[in-house]
Order: sequence, then C-alpha cells, then structure tokens
Amino acid sequence: MLNAASQQKTGGSLSVASAIRIAWVTWLTLLIIPFMVSLYLIWKFSSGETAVRRDDGQVWFLISFLYLLAVVPMSFFWRAHLFKAYYEGNPVQPPKYLFGMISVWMALEIGGLFSLAGCLIYDSLLPGVPALVAFMFFVTFWPGGRAMTRKVGTSQDPEVYRSPR
Repeated sequence: MLNAASQQKTGGSLSVASAIRIAWVTWLTLLIIPFMVSLYLIWKFSSGETAVRRDDGQVWFLISFLYLLAVVPMSFFWRAHLFKAYYEGNPVQPPKYLFGMISVWMALEIGGLFSLAGCLIYDSLLPGVPALVAFMFFVTFWPGGRAMTRKVGTSQDPEVYRSPR
C-alpha cells in the first residue's frame, strides 16, 4: 500500500506510514462502534417486547437529519481547507491528513450515533434512518493515504488529478 519513500518523516514528527496506520485504526474503531450498537438494537427489537409509544421519534429524526445536513458538509469544507496543498499539486502533511479525515469521520459518526440513540429512547426504528445514511457515507471514506503520498497536478488538470482519499 505504501512504498519505501513514504516511510520518511515529512516536516513533522509523524511519518506517512504511521499516519496511515493511525487512520486505519481510527476508521476501524469508528466502524465497529455503530455496528455493535446496531446489533444491540436488532436484538432488542427482535424480542417484540418493546412498549408502544404514541411519539415514534419524528422530532429526533428531524434533529438528526438536520445535524447531518448542516455539519457533514461543513466537515467536507474543513477537509478541503486542510487539503489545500493537495489541490495545488503537492502532498498533504500527515497531521493535516489525519485531522481532515477524522473531522469528516467524526461528523458522520456523531450524527449516526445520535440517530441510533433516538432508536433506544423511543423504541422505534424511525429515528435510526439518518444513521443508515451516515454510516453508508462513512464506509465509503476509508483511509487510502493517496493525498499524502502522490504529487499530482492541480485540480484544473483532469488528466492527472485524483480526488484525495
């Protein structure tokens, strides 16, 4: 995945290899947490012994949805700001790569877990719909490290530009 040239330290105390290792551990940890919460919810709702409430969590659903609608795009803009060097054709520094990717991951994770908490509070699956959307996006943003290792052309040059991951 990473070559020998990426093993050197770049400007700071964090090498590309250690940054990608930290990114993978963080991503996998953030992937396992909602998976376990989802398994618990499936187990809880499969017994059929949940109390029926008149309020099925529509307000919680809307709050979760509005959070994802507002915060997740802001996290992408923040990552784009941190990856400014990549868009200029230079590799991103490992600390900026970690901070940018973890910002996006945490925005999705917090929104998804907040949504799943609504499932637990209201004994309904309706508040969990935004969690499904959040975790589907989360899974597609695995850490590839391309932004740290490849010197590419500018974003205006479609022949050499690749989206950072």
